Amino acid sequence: MLGLGKTKELDALKAELTAVRERSSLLDDACGIGLWEALMPEGDAAHKDAKWVWSAEFRRLIGYQSEAEFPNVMESWSDRLHPDDVAPTFAAFGEHLKDRSGRARYNVAYRLKVRDGSYRWFRATGGCKYQPDGTTIRACGSLTDIHDQTMLEDASKRAAAENETVIHALRTALTALAAGDLTYRIDSTFPAATDVLKRDFNTATQQLEEIIKAVAEAVSSITSGSSEISRSTDDLSRRTEQQAGSLEETAAAIDEITSTVQRTAQNTNELASATTKTRQAAEHSGSVVQNAIAAMSQIEHSSGQIGQIIGVIDDIAFQTNLLALNAGVEAARAGEAGKGFAVVAQEVRELAQRSANAAKEIKQLISTSSDQVGKGVNLVGETGRALETIVSEIAGITGLISEVAQSAKEQATGVREINSAITQMDQMTQQNAAMVSNTANASHSLASEASHLAELVSRLKVARTQQSYSGRRAA
Repeated sequence: MLGLGKTKELDALKAELTAVRERSSLLDDACGIGLWEALMPEGDAAHKDAKWVWSAEFRRLIGYQSEAEFPNVMESWSDRLHPDDVAPTFAAFGEHLKDRSGRARYNVAYRLKVRDGSYRWFRATGGCKYQPDGTTIRACGSLTDIHDQTMLEDASKRAAAENETVIHALRTALTALAAGDLTYRIDSTFPAATDVLKRDFNTATQQLEEIIKAVAEAVSSITSGSSEISRSTDDLSRRTEQQAGSLEETAAAIDEITSTVQRTAQNTNELASATTKTRQAAEHSGSVVQNAIAAMSQIEHSSGQIGQIIGVIDDIAFQTNLLALNAGVEAARAGEAGKGFAVVAQEVRELAQRSANAAKEIKQLISTSSDQVGKGVNLVGETGRALETIVSEIAGITGLISEVAQSAKEQATGVREINSAITQMDQMTQQNAAMVSNTANASHSLASEASHLAELVSRLKVARTQQSYSGRRAA
């Protein structure tokens, strides 16, 4: 029989054990951690006398409710280990059992088949201690469901590996792109989540390659076109300079022509004025000739009257001569008494004869003068008609000269306008020459920039275009 003290001590130990079991049960139910313990004689987990105890939470984590479904034997646990995890799990547990210090901890992750037939990841932790007999080991520990965490970590690892693959492929592709290789395409398999990056990169590089091809062809065309433009602008610049020089000479010649036409217009105006004065003088001469004709007519009329008077004188002389003859006959009849009278009669007769002769001579002179006056009248008449014709012609000439003067004036105005236009054309041509020179410089600059752009584009590698473009550029 035990003493009273021993009984109390035993009761205290029982109470403490009860409290420990209660606390363990509460922790097992409330913490979501399945507790387990084992007594292993001689440290052998498979010993026939080994005792294994699985808590209710341990069974619940695996999907079982009662001890009948999940007996307290090692095989309840070991038979559910994943085939890949059996060897490493027992190896880790065996190494832990060899530690006699009691400080080492058992910590291993493995997969257990749960009630629905699937495997879930769990983490088992625990410790062990040798019992007083020196061979039996008490081991206890816990089981924690780490399936979701493990799956997440595996997914993270797979994602990290996939990301590393993607990053490596993208780094290689970007390195090729940075080196100017537009033919590079990503061929490696990408995860579904990042496959769009592969498609986008390949599509972008393909489109960029097509753009660069088009740019290369355009650069080739620009280079060729700019070279042709440069040559054309150089030729145009030279021709424009020549044209500017020709226009300048033309402007100088037109200026001289303008001066000449202006002098001609001025001279024509003076000629028109002189012709007008000549016409006025001719008209005045016509008046004078008309007056001369009238005077000659009057002279002719007076000559006729003089001729008539001379005829009367001639008749008087004839009568006087006849009377003197009769007087001489009568004096002869008178004899001596009539000698003096006969002498007088003879003198009168001679005087009458001389008067008759003089009258005859005057008559001849007047007749000649009348003929000459008639001829003079005719000549003066012809002169008058000629002067009328001259006046008419001079009037026509004056009209023509006036028209010529007006035309010369208009021509002078037109030539001045032409001169002004030529001057403007010369200025515009000079400006055009300057613009063409600037265009030539710009075209040369464009050709240089196109060559530089061609050099830059030639650094990019594109399919089938590189050699042909480089060949065209070298040409």
